[in-house]
Amino acid sequence: MVALLLSLLPATRPAAVVSISVLAVLAPLLGIALHRPGRSLPWLAAAGMLTGWALSIAFGGRWPVPGEAAQDAGTVIGLGLLLHMFAQHVRTQPADRRTRERAAWGRRADQLALLLLVGSAAAQVITTAHADSAPPSAWWAPVDVVLAAVLLRFAFSRARLTPSIRLVIAGGVTAAGYDAAAATSGIRLQPLESWLSVIWAVSMALFVAAALHPSMATAFRSSELRRLRPESGRVLGLVALAPVPLALAALHPSGRLPWPVYLGTACVVAVLAIVRGSQALRSSEGHAGRDPLTGLANRRGLQIAFDELLLTARPGTEPVGRLALLDLDDFKDVNDTHGHEAGDHLLCAVGERLSAAVGTAGTVARSGGDEFVLVLHPDAPSVADVVATAFGAPLAVHGPLRRTSLVRCSAGWVPLTAASQLSLALADADIALYVSKGTHRGAATEFAPVQRADVLAQIGLSEDLGRLVAGHDDVGELTLVVQPLVDLRSRAVLGVEALVRWQHPTRGLLLPDTFLPVAEAQGHGAAVDTLVLRQACAVAAGWAARGLDRTVSVNLGRSSMVDPDLADRVRDALATTGLAPRLLHLEITEHDQLPVDAGVQALRELADLGVAISLDDFGTGYTSLAYLQRYPISLLKLDRSITGADAGDDLIAGITSLAGILGMAVLAEGIETEEQHARLAGFGIDSGQGWLYGRPVPAEQLDARPAVPLAS
Repeated sequence: MVALLLSLLPATRPAAVVSISVLAVLAPLLGIALHRPGRSLPWLAAAGMLTGWALSIAFGGRWPVPGEAAQDAGTVIGLGLLLHMFAQHVRTQPADRRTRERAAWGRRADQLALLLLVGSAAAQVITTAHADSAPPSAWWAPVDVVLAAVLLRFAFSRARLTPSIRLVIAGGVTAAGYDAAAATSGIRLQPLESWLSVIWAVSMALFVAAALHPSMATAFRSSELRRLRPESGRVLGLVALAPVPLALAALHPSGRLPWPVYLGTACVVAVLAIVRGSQALRSSEGHAGRDPLTGLANRRGLQIAFDELLLTARPGTEPVGRLALLDLDDFKDVNDTHGHEAGDHLLCAVGERLSAAVGTAGTVARSGGDEFVLVLHPDAPSVADVVATAFGAPLAVHGPLRRTSLVRCSAGWVPLTAASQLSLALADADIALYVSKGTHRGAATEFAPVQRADVLAQIGLSEDLGRLVAGHDDVGELTLVVQPLVDLRSRAVLGVEALVRWQHPTRGLLLPDTFLPVAEAQGHGAAVDTLVLRQACAVAAGWAARGLDRTVSVNLGRSSMVDPDLADRVRDALATTGLAPRLLHLEITEHDQLPVDAGVQALRELADLGVAISLDDFGTGYTSLAYLQRYPISLLKLDRSITGADAGDDLIAGITSLAGILGMAVLAEGIETEEQHARLAGFGIDSGQGWLYGRPVPAEQLDARPAVPLAS
């Protein structure tokens, strides 16, 4: 900065210009030592370029031939550095054909304008070289003008240039301006006392700042140079080229081309700029209606397609089309298992499948996340057919496993009329989609007005359930009923299974099948299980205090099985109520897509504590045997489908023998008649449960039943 200020004074200008030139040569080397850039070669090239220019200044007018040779050598190195910067970009192709075509026309406009200006500059160089009155160095001036314009065009076209590379470009433009002015004056190597040396000093100061700035470490990294601006931003590249005809006309008069050449060149560049701007505007409008990930229509594009469908509908035609809302089932599992990049690839693949299935008979939009919207013309395939076509074959999942997978998609759709509104149609389709997901995933459900009341009721139930687990008392309470578990030999009550009910203030008594699936879907399943667990432990602790040795069985849902705090929650319930761990049974059931390690460690810790683990509904699933190996099971509860009258004796005898070998007790569910009781007892089954022994009742109503005496 001091040397730059001293260059403003004629008396100190020569020493200041020499000092700042030497510093410019050393600055890249110092920057490499200080900031250790990942790519040092471009900075070494910059040092070579600045060395050539510094030597040309040092030689001055005393040795013009070696001085100009050194300047030319530095300029050639600088051109190589500029070509390296231009070569780094990678042009991404837009997703849709129209945008690609517009982008191609924009590139041709840029290239034509640049070619025209380079041709004009080359013609002026030739004219200047043949002019008798032009100084020998004047032919460099047109080259310098074009170089400055190209540098500015590079700066305007890139989106992520670091401060260091911007300073390099500014230094290059300033150096080109100095060289053009010096060449035009007839003395290319100006004396150090010349006022033009101030411009030189400014250029060298910019290079010094660029080399010493911390961002020089990443200045020439490909990722920093390759990112192009959007089409609308690249119009500025032509702005940098627009002044070139005027600048060429202002150079040395001996080499000047006819005025119509400059005027015509300027007009052509102006026309190309208008074409480029129009293309950029259309491209921006296209992007505004497109989803950036998939290239499908976004919300704005969806509205346009919806409006066009209603406007082009034939009078009297009902319906005028259909609107469908699609949602990928279990898309979260893809993101969780394979990563979000794999999820993005899957969304793009789904978009391509849907576009191919719909064809020209509608519009496919992505409304966000894993939701897609179809606007279908009257002659389009049915929504069910579109879903079947798009999702019938497996889709590749790009992740660590690199596998193909069948991806399911649920859909809800609504017919459109001439009076339809997009927001209302989407709301109705969303309700139909909710029905599809709740009844049969992978289906396409048409909206019906009755669905709205059902869905709103479910949503209201979900909201009330959230308030319930949060402790609010205005949404009722969870209550327990118990069903006895009896010894098949003595019929004494061994324990009970705790069953939950929800006493709702407006809906009445709700059975678990009504609200437990909602709790699991909304993430409240573990909280409901905890409330039931605490009440059940309190009931069993009360019986134990009165000398009744009754166990209590509590069901664990899927949310509890994947809850990392399961063991702590159970231990806390036991400690709070004072219940002995041996009097608590936890019942687990097979769950679809339950992780292999879910609850394993927690249940083993609890089993070591004395808590018994029961496998409920044994015989109904397809992984029960795996559960016997995975979990510390001490009791098998045979499902009513196994213990019914239609079940074969060999099957029951085999299961009973298997349990005996594994050291497990057996309980038979669904016993309703004396014949069943006698038959199952004959197989040596330990205990039973069913309406024969009692239906679910409040705990206090069970107190009169006989029980096994409390062990002393």
